[in-house]
Order: sequence, then structure tokens, then C-alpha cells
Amino acid sequence: MKNENLNKRITVYLIAALLVIFSIAFFVTPKAEFSESENRTLAKWPELSVQNITSGRYTDGVKNYLSDHFPMRDELLKLINSTERVSGRKEISGVYLCDDRLINSYEKPVNVEKDIEQFAKLANNVENARVSLMLVPTATSVHWEMLPAGSPDREAGATILTTEPEDVYRGAVEIASELDTINRIRLSMPDNVICIPVYTALRSAAENGEVYYRTDHHWTTYGAYTGYKTICNYLKLEPTPLEEFEKTVVTADFYGSIYSKINDDYVKPDEIVSYSLSSWDLKVEYADSGLVTDTPYDPQYLDKRDKYSYFLSNQHGLITITNDTVPEEAGAMALVKDSYANCLVSFLLDHYHTLYIFDTRYHKGGVSKFINSHEDIKDVLILYNTGTLDKDTGIGGIY
Repeated sequence: MKNENLNKRITVYLIAALLVIFSIAFFVTPKAEFSESENRTLAKWPELSVQNITSGRYTDGVKNYLSDHFPMRDELLKLINSTERVSGRKEISGVYLCDDRLINSYEKPVNVEKDIEQFAKLANNVENARVSLMLVPTATSVHWEMLPAGSPDREAGATILTTEPEDVYRGAVEIASELDTINRIRLSMPDNVICIPVYTALRSAAENGEVYYRTDHHWTTYGAYTGYKTICNYLKLEPTPLEEFEKTVVTADFYGSIYSKINDDYVKPDEIVSYSLSSWDLKVEYADSGLVTDTPYDPQYLDKRDKYSYFLSNQHGLITITNDTVPEEAGAMALVKDSYANCLVSFLLDHYHTLYIFDTRYHKGGVSKFINSHEDIKDVLILYNTGTLDKDTGIGGIY
């Protein structure tokens, strides 16, 4: 009995000691503003106000702050997630564990009608240019066979096999599917919009190489090239053969956005590959910073966690790229996009004298007004991925 009581007391003392140690560590350790491992800004201590208290925002803010700044947070998360993988879990924090890769689960969108409205506004506001739309499915749909058995997204992928995914929107279904979302938007577009499907092309290309990163939500440059060839097919352009580009593996140590959610060391890092042409004569202008370079790539990001920002130097409201190798008569393209398009830009440079590249999360001017005031723009390409489309804050100002 004495030994049992002693053991209980020792356990209580150890727990109390740990609580004291972690509490002291919480208050004395410096608080970071940005998490390199998660590639996001960490929570700040909330403002104390009557409105925040009554609305519950203050309490939520305190919880988020404590969670983000807990001592050894990254190490503890990695330990917890590693334990869950070993125990047989196939999904952690919305991430599927698929042997040699990580794949995000697909959240049923709630803003589809808004997306349709905003895309249609842009298309209707453009006066003298051809408008096309490419909505890119993610690895969740293209690699559905790799998903855990019984998962909703695997069932949705299996359902796709019984339909015409590139042509038909099947209507409301119990299982959320990216292709349902894509086709619903496509079939709601004005008649002047050229809708460019890419699901089948990506499925086919995946047999010959990686079209998505294994640790990140983006497509690879090979996946982007597949999208580029499909764009050329619909816009009646002659695609530049991949073998004509100079291929460079710029890093073999890329851990992307999905890895950052769970810090799962079981999955090996990705390679990032760039493609360029020796014939390029480029002027790349970033409107927000005033920076001018001669390349669409920014190697400084290869030394950082966010290595995908190597393409187009992260996110910017407006980037103008002029290629003097291409005659002015070839005209210009306005590319309205999310970050999926960043690694596709290099393939488009051979077809237009100028590319105007808009990210409406950061560009505050009217895109259609800009397009209509630039007579050199003959093509407008809208390109978004469906994994983050529903939460893209720039859609509201896309037109």
C-alpha cells in the first residue's frame, strides 16, 4: 500500500514539475511571428475589448495563441503524428497517408455560386480578347486509387469511372467530388468562355512521371507542362516540345505545404525542376516592389522552407513579363491565377510578347479595366486549382 501511494505521489510530482517547466518555458522563450515548418504566420495575442469578449473572439484568440506558441510545439506534433501513423491511422488532420506521398482530403465547397458569378463577371467585362478557363483538379482526384480504402475521396474517384467526367456535371451528389465542382462551374460559364478540361490529360501523364508533388498541394512542372499542352490544344497554339527546354533540378530537398501540416518524416522530400529556353530575352517586372529581373525564377527561395516560391518569387499582385524574342505582333496574354500557374508561366513565354500576370488576392485594381485598356492583350486565361478555390480571398475582386 505504501509503495502504491508513493508511486501515485511520484506521478503527481512529475506531472506538476512538467507543468511548471512548460509554463516557465512558455513565458521566457521568445515568441516567433512566423512558422518556417508550417509556412504560415502564427497567432498574435488578441486585443482585449468588450466586443471581442462578448463575441467569443477573445477566447478563441487566446486558444490559438497558446496553441501556436506552446514550447516544443513542432517536436510534439511530429511525435504525435508519427505515433498515429505507426498505430495504423490513414488520415491525420485532413491529410491522407498514401505510402510514399501525402494527399489532402477534399472539402465540399460552399462558394461555388460565388465563383461562377465572379468568373462570369470577368468574362462578360472583357471586350476584345478571347477568354479561357482552366480549373485544375488536385492529386485527390487524379490519384484517387492511392487513397485509403473506404475514404470518401476514394469513393468519389471510383464514382467518376461511371460518368463522363470531362463533359457532364452530374448534379448534387452525397459524395463531394472535385470534378462535380469543375463541371458545375464550366457548364455555368457564358458562351464566350473556352473551358479547358485537364483531368484526363493529367491522369494519362501520371503514367510517365510525377504530375503532383508528394509533399505539397501543387502540381509539378511536369504536371504544369501537361496543362500547358492542353491549353495550346484549345487555343490553337503549337506547344514547344518538352525536350527543347533546358531541364534543371534546382533542389531535391523540398518539403511542401501538406508535409507542413503533420511533419511526417516517413515521406521523402520532393525535387523541384525548372525549364528554360536559351532563346529567352526577358524583362520581368514586379509592380508591387519595383523589382526588375531577367528570369521568372527566384533562387533565393531555394534556401528557405517555402521553396515553391522559387517560381515567380512568391505571390505578387501584378507581374509583367516581356519576351523580346517573340515579336510584338504576337500580342499579350492576361493570366488571372492562383499559385498553381506560377510554374506554368515559363511554358507560355514562347507564345506571347508580353504576359500580364494577376493574383487578385494582392492586386487591388480592376482586372477587366486593365485588360480593356491594353489593346495588345488578345488572350485572357483564368487558371485556378479546385483544392483552394473555395477559400481563395481574391475571387471576390477577380473582375
